[in-house]
Amino acid sequence: MTIPSRQPLTPKQHKFYLILKDYWAKWGKSPSLPELRASLEASSLRSVSQYLKILERKGYIHRAKYQKRSIQLVGEGQSPTIQLPVLSAAGCDNASIIADRLYDEYIDVSSQMLNRKNPDKVVAIKAVGNSMVDAGIDNGDYVITEMTPEAEENDLVVAVVDGMAVIKKISFANNAAILNPVSSDKSYRPIIVQRNFQIFGKVINSIKIPKQIEFKYVDIIDS
Repeated sequence: MTIPSRQPLTPKQHKFYLILKDYWAKWGKSPSLPELRASLEASSLRSVSQYLKILERKGYIHRAKYQKRSIQLVGEGQSPTIQLPVLSAAGCDNASIIADRLYDEYIDVSSQMLNRKNPDKVVAIKAVGNSMVDAGIDNGDYVITEMTPEAEENDLVVAVVDGMAVIKKISFANNAAILNPVSSDKSYRPIIVQRNFQIFGKVINSIKIPKQIEFKYVDIIDS
């Protein structure tokens, strides 16, 4: 099952968004630009305005024209949302993406997507490659993953093989584990490893970020 989501945030944008959410939770209204500038310790109101434009463009807020304190958080008050860190990337084609713990962006998802898993144990991982397309995971999708070393037969998993991260369907045979592609393309081959290899986590869901019309855009905040 794939569900569309808002565009990911960089760490700085995520911090700014949390400031907005905390203000709304405390005061029940939108902060003013000077208040945001003070909270962010920004050098100018222009920097605050740039952050707001980015969050609005990415679908996190809405601003009414010609009104003071016009910032509205999109989706708040409806189904609860959770912000997940994006943990680097994992290869769907082969073991070609280094497994690291670098959180380089965040995505905002409905809490229902976590299937009641502990949010502290869930991350998003960007899929790279096309060997899992028949499992609904395409190149560029964000794969919601529960961090756990446990997996059962036919689970979709994120595994670490020789320091490289892969997304595959797992099966077991004797003392081996088989990481299988899920694609009708016969050029993709299974990866056979020892049964005690490292499993990073189990796939809960996948998210397709809507493709945007390409514009030339210069982010003066997060270059």
